[in-house]
Order: sequence, then structure tokens, then C-alpha cells
Amino acid sequence: MYAALAANLPFSDSAIVLIIATSFITYRIFKRFEPQRPTLVGFLLIVIPSLLVPALHLHVPSLPLSVAITFTLYYCLILLYIAIYRLSPFHPLAKYPGPIKNKLSKFTTSYIVSTGTQHMYFKQLHQRCGDIVRTGPNELSVNCADAVQPILGAGGLQKGPYWSNRDPDGHLPSVLTTTDPVQHKQRRRTWDRAFSTAAIKNYHDIIVRNTRELLGHFEKRAGQQIDFSMWMRHFSFDFMGDIVFGTRFNMMQAGCDVTGVWNMLEAGTALFTTVAHTPWLITYLRFIPGAAKVRTRVFAITEEYVNRRVEQGSNTKDLFYYLTDEEGVESNRPSMPTVQSDGPLAVIAGSDTVATTLTVLWYYFLRNPLIFSRLRDEVDAYFPLGEEPLDFTRMVNMPYLNACINEALRLLPPVMSGSPRYVKPGSRGMMVGPYFVPEGSQVFSHTYTLQRNPRYFSPLPNSFWPDRWLPEQDRHKISSHEEFILDPTAFQPFSFGPASCVGKNLALVELRAVTCFITQRFDFKPKEGFRMESWEEGIEDYFVAKRPALPVVVEVRR
Repeated sequence: MYAALAANLPFSDSAIVLIIATSFITYRIFKRFEPQRPTLVGFLLIVIPSLLVPALHLHVPSLPLSVAITFTLYYCLILLYIAIYRLSPFHPLAKYPGPIKNKLSKFTTSYIVSTGTQHMYFKQLHQRCGDIVRTGPNELSVNCADAVQPILGAGGLQKGPYWSNRDPDGHLPSVLTTTDPVQHKQRRRTWDRAFSTAAIKNYHDIIVRNTRELLGHFEKRAGQQIDFSMWMRHFSFDFMGDIVFGTRFNMMQAGCDVTGVWNMLEAGTALFTTVAHTPWLITYLRFIPGAAKVRTRVFAITEEYVNRRVEQGSNTKDLFYYLTDEEGVESNRPSMPTVQSDGPLAVIAGSDTVATTLTVLWYYFLRNPLIFSRLRDEVDAYFPLGEEPLDFTRMVNMPYLNACINEALRLLPPVMSGSPRYVKPGSRGMMVGPYFVPEGSQVFSHTYTLQRNPRYFSPLPNSFWPDRWLPEQDRHKISSHEEFILDPTAFQPFSFGPASCVGKNLALVELRAVTCFITQRFDFKPKEGFRMESWEEGIEDYFVAKRPALPVVVEVRR
């Protein structure tokens, strides 16, 4: 490259050497310290090459041409150094397979995420490359049950770059995005109390009240076409408004998102997930007018609800009763910025995930009428017609109901691509299952792929077969010669370890209750002409799953 430049341009050796040397030093600074402060980045990428222009201008009469050549050569050399290192055998992750474009940059993953196909993309990578895949310059995806405990379990890895830089200036990270394990443990205590067994019993009446309202809307629309996915969203969002803020969003009553809160949260989640793979981009998006509008609006809306709830105080023991420590358990009550930071998380984590699983359940019931018939027989046996399914304790012991819920969570978990973790620099790396992950690397267990792995779920790993969760004597036989395998360690729809989903138990109570209520009272059939297989193809992965419409005709059971 140097010979070609020297032959065609009037460069002096000193100018060339100076540009090469300074660009290499800049590359090393970025590699070693990963600076993100705009002032320092600006100095390295603008001020330094500007200072190099006079050295070249001595030999190139045109100043604009000197500027263009200096900056182009400076930037191209930095990118060249990066590419050479990331593709070289000296890179710590060099031995792990993966596409070249992924090894070069995380922009590839950001683009894939923006299309909503992240879950399918990673599954296809594992099918081509094996159980461990290099998905970024310093990132690995693992499709191995042995990796779950080392990555997510107690004493495992902490959150890293994927979770950083998400919050607007002046906002604290939520309990989900907190990367410090000590701070996370401290903040998690209030959440654990809010979802303890005793606290969940206080939410039973709210579940019943909202479910009865949902059934009332179904009855009014008997014989009509509805979007089942949309109604599950309305139900779960109203329910979360009740238990989080002690107020109603009235989405079921209005039949739409009258406040615009949901659409804004959904757009914000898609944005956060896309840029999370290149978190330094958020720093510079803040300087572009309107670029961070969705992000800022999400925090503003939820902050408004939080402030209103705190001013009003508690009428019931809702989630913010615990998050604000109104019972006075903590020696230091959480600050308002801390409480406000958890507003968006409380709403979207609790509503979208349940809505997804309920919709997935009925999607598979519509495709498998015999499975739905078996579930209805069980519901009728535990709650005879005329008796509302109000005994939540009884539901825990309904084997086929829980098998159907598990199978829906296995095939299409609400969080399909898992939660990345980080091997801290200076730790000398660690073993993740059978694989060594060097320090400074990000690694995740890809839930969607893992839960369809035939080594852990066989036969029919890609099919809805609830019987796999039943005792052998209760399973309906199928025509398959494959060995039966069910490995619970590979089933992690609520994540795992200290940062697992704190609302898991409430979600299961809600899923059981709503499923029993609807199964007992209603029948559904697909909209005429609707190709059922297209629904699953339309699911998009933006950390939490985004569902397409599921058009069905609702009928009151006769």
C-alpha cells in the first residue's frame, strides 16, 4: 500500500510515517481504553488528523486535497488495523467459528435486530457453526445447557456493554440494566418482596377482576372477528397498570391504546435493543435533534405515572408500595430517581411477556384442536361448568395445563435471545461449559435455540407437544423412534440465577388463571382464509417478542 501511494502522490516519507504512526497510536488507544466521551473521541478523530494536515500540505499545494487525503488515510488505516486484528489468529476468539462480517463489527447484529429476525438468525448460525458461535468481534453465543449455570447462575458473570449507556442523562439505570452485582442485589430486595408468595396473594383479586372484564368483552363480540393478540395485550397492560401503579390504562374498555403509552414503549424497546449492540452510538444520537425522541418520551410518560402514584400514596399493596418501601423495611428508603428508573421496566416486562405466552398458547391450540380438547377436559374436571376457576392453588396441580404453558414457553419464550453477560478484564477468562471464554468477551446463552435443541428436547423439538412434560405413563404415544429426552437445565424461559425474572411466579399464576377462564367459556376458530403458519413467521425479536395479529372468530362455548 505504501509503495503504491509513494509512486502516485508527492508524499514525503516523513508525512507518510507520521500519519501511519499516529493512526496506529489512536487505534491502540481505542482498543485499550474504548473511550466514549465525545470530547476525547473528537480529539482523537478530528483534532489529531487536523494537526497532521500541515505536514502533508508542504508537499500537496491544494489545502482541501491535503485535508481529504490526510483524513481518509488516517481513518482507513485505523479501520485496517481493526480488521486485521479481529480477523487475525492472535485475536482471543480466533478459534471460534462465525461469519467474517460478525467478526469485523457488531453493526451486522444491530442491522439484524432492526429487522426483528434476531432469534432466527442466531439459530441458523448455530445450525451452521455448532454449539458456540462468534457473533461479534468480542462476543460469543452458546447453545449448550452446561453453559447456563456459569453464565447466569450464582457466582457467574455480570452484565456488561450490552446493558450500558441506555438511560438518558440524569436517569439512573433500572434494576434490569444495573451492571454492578452489589447494587443489583440491593435493589432486587424490594422487587423480591413485591413478588413474594404473600404479595402475590394480594394480586389474585386483580387477576380475577381483569380476567372477568376480558371475558365480558369477548361475550359482546361473540360471532365476530377479533385480534386475539391485541386483546391479550390490552388485558395484560390493564392488569399491569393495576398492580404497578394502582390505576387503570383502560385499554380493554377503549379497545385501543388511547394514551399511546404502549406504542411508545414498543418503539422504545425496539430502539434500545437495536443500539444495545453498539452502545456507544447512543452517546452521539443524543446530539442529533429528534433522534432520541422515542427514548426520551418513554421515560417521560412512565415518569409521569410514577410521580402521580407516589403523590397519591397506596390504596392497595401494589408494586410501588414495595418499590417505594412504604412498609419501612429498608433502613434507607429508595430515592425518587431510583423508583422512577424502574417505571418502564415494571410495565413492559410484566405485560408484554404474559401477552406473548397467552397468544402463543392459542396459536398452538388453533393448530392442534385435539390438544385443546384435552386441556378443556382437564379444566372441566377441576372446575365443572358453572364454577369459576378461582382456586389458584388447584391450578398448580393441573398437569396438562402446566404442560401446555411450559411447551409454549419452550418454543417461543417471550425473551428469545437471552441476556448477555461479560467476562471482566483482569479476570483471566473463565470456562463456560466446555468452552473457555477470554476476559473482555461478552457471552450469552441463546434461549430460542437452546430450547429447541434435540439434545435436550426430543422427539419433536420444534413441535408443540405438551406430553413431553407429563410422566411417562400419562404421555400419549407418538410415531417416533427417537429417544425421549427432557433436560430441565436447558429450559430457561425466565432466565436463570440472581438476575432471573423476578415476576416469574406471578406470571405463572396469571397464565394459569386466564387460560382456565378462557378455556372454560370460549371457542375460537381462525379467520377464514388466514394461513395459520404465517403467524409464527411474523414474530419479531426486539429483546421481548413482538407479535403479529392473530385474527380469530370468538364464540361462546355451548
